Amino acid sequence: MKRIYNLDKIRGLTIISMVLFHLMYNINFYRRITRYDDTILNRIWQLSIALSFFLISGITSNLLKAEENIKRGILTSFIGLGISFITYFFARDQLIIWGVMNGLGLSMIIGGMIQKRFNLHLVFNPIFLFLFTLTYNIPRFILDNIKIFDHMYSNNFFILGFPSRDFISADYFPIIPWIFAYLAGVSLGNHLKTNNFYYRQGKDNTLAMIGRHSMAIYLTHQIILYPLVSFFLN
Repeated sequence: MKRIYNLDKIRGLTIISMVLFHLMYNINFYRRITRYDDTILNRIWQLSIALSFFLISGITSNLLKAEENIKRGILTSFIGLGISFITYFFARDQLIIWGVMNGLGLSMIIGGMIQKRFNLHLVFNPIFLFLFTLTYNIPRFILDNIKIFDHMYSNNFFILGFPSRDFISADYFPIIPWIFAYLAGVSLGNHLKTNNFYYRQGKDNTLAMIGRHSMAIYLTHQIILYPLVSFFLN
């Protein structure tokens, strides 16, 4: 199948935004900007990047068979596991326990299993987006006043979205709420496929090139940014 440059461009914009966000994150780590972490701009910026990753991944899942999505999810999960090991041994202050690669990987696996049995039409898209919004703050202990959920928090069901109070991860994307963002992308992608969007490839350009190398950029950008910012600001 030919490259779909229109999707690559959206992915390119997202990866550029992510690199700039992490640059600001690193600068703030060494030269703390007053209340930067708590600003609405910071939260919206971070959320827009994460949502784009999950939505785009869900959209592109329609280009693959269910088995291929499951295999892609397993590979992505192993990449996430590798990132955890690397940060544990070489950047303990930036330790990632269950980051975006883990969240995406498991979402791909679950999405592939659903794909085998159901066809998620566009009608499901607002439902999944509503569920994402409804459950977004569950990892922030909003259900700890309910006994069964408090038990899950206490036992650190962090993969599901119920971390304990002492759970720490520099990057954290549990199944709840992020599976709903991924499935919203799947349902939207199915609609785009039905309407032949994927046959409108668009034109290649620099932004599209960045998009199709997004995984390599994701895996290497902090290896470059973190030492550079540390060198100049530490």
